[in-house]
Amino acid sequence: MIEEDDQRGFGEQPMARFDAATDMRVAFYRFALQSYGYRCAISGLGFDPQDKNLLEKLEVVLIHPREFGGELEIGNVLVLESRIAQLFSTGVVSVAEDGTVLVAQSGELPAELEDAVKPGAELFLADDPLLWPNAKNLQFHRLTIARYGA
Repeated sequence: MIEEDDQRGFGEQPMARFDAATDMRVAFYRFALQSYGYRCAISGLGFDPQDKNLLEKLEVVLIHPREFGGELEIGNVLVLESRIAQLFSTGVVSVAEDGTVLVAQSGELPAELEDAVKPGAELFLADDPLLWPNAKNLQFHRLTIARYGA
């Protein structure tokens, strides 16, 4: 019988690499936020890295989602304000081939975000071009998630 203070559970060994995988995701999230200067790639709105609610306000979004075969790599992410992240995930907002903001239809954009999401505006990206989104991932998002033409 297991005692209440038994830390081993049912005598099972800890899952190998479980903690390492979680730590890697957290480190990747922090790396992406730092690379983008704690700033939304679409609106340019910056956030204080010490903000206790930062995780609720700023998201690291996969352009080509993992459920569709996307990879967890810096060329497959955008750092987005949480309200804009939802619009990006549903395809209301996307990114053109030239790196500018696309909006499906202006009527789909909530009024409170009209000043933050400007169709045709350039993205606010990391200083290092090696950390910018990959064109193939942006194309996947446009064609599959947002369903824009090529």
